[in-house]
Amino acid sequence: MLFVLRVVLVVGALSYLALLRGGADSVEEARKLATLPSPKTAAPAVTALVPPETRERVVRDVLAKGLIAELSRRAVAEEPAASRDTLNEADRSPAWRGVER
Repeated sequence: MLFVLRVVLVVGALSYLALLRGGADSVEEARKLATLPSPKTAAPAVTALVPPETRERVVRDVLAKGLIAELSRRAVAEEPAASRDTLNEADRSPAWRGVER
């Protein structure tokens, strides 16, 4: 979606600059630009132009990244679980360690 917005912005800027270079009336062009729909109302129209497969893939990618970020944040924020170790202190230091000399 960000790519589409960048493309629209670049094409609009280049079109405006081309009109200025061509000697078009800048006041009239500014008046035309002022009557364009706001981004809030234009967003659904631009979204409808994107193919459904691409739209679904973008939504899935964004949701997956958000889910991974949220799970990572929660994993760091949580306290470590209590140890489930069943070894006793005596088990950790055995009396025999290899061949005695």
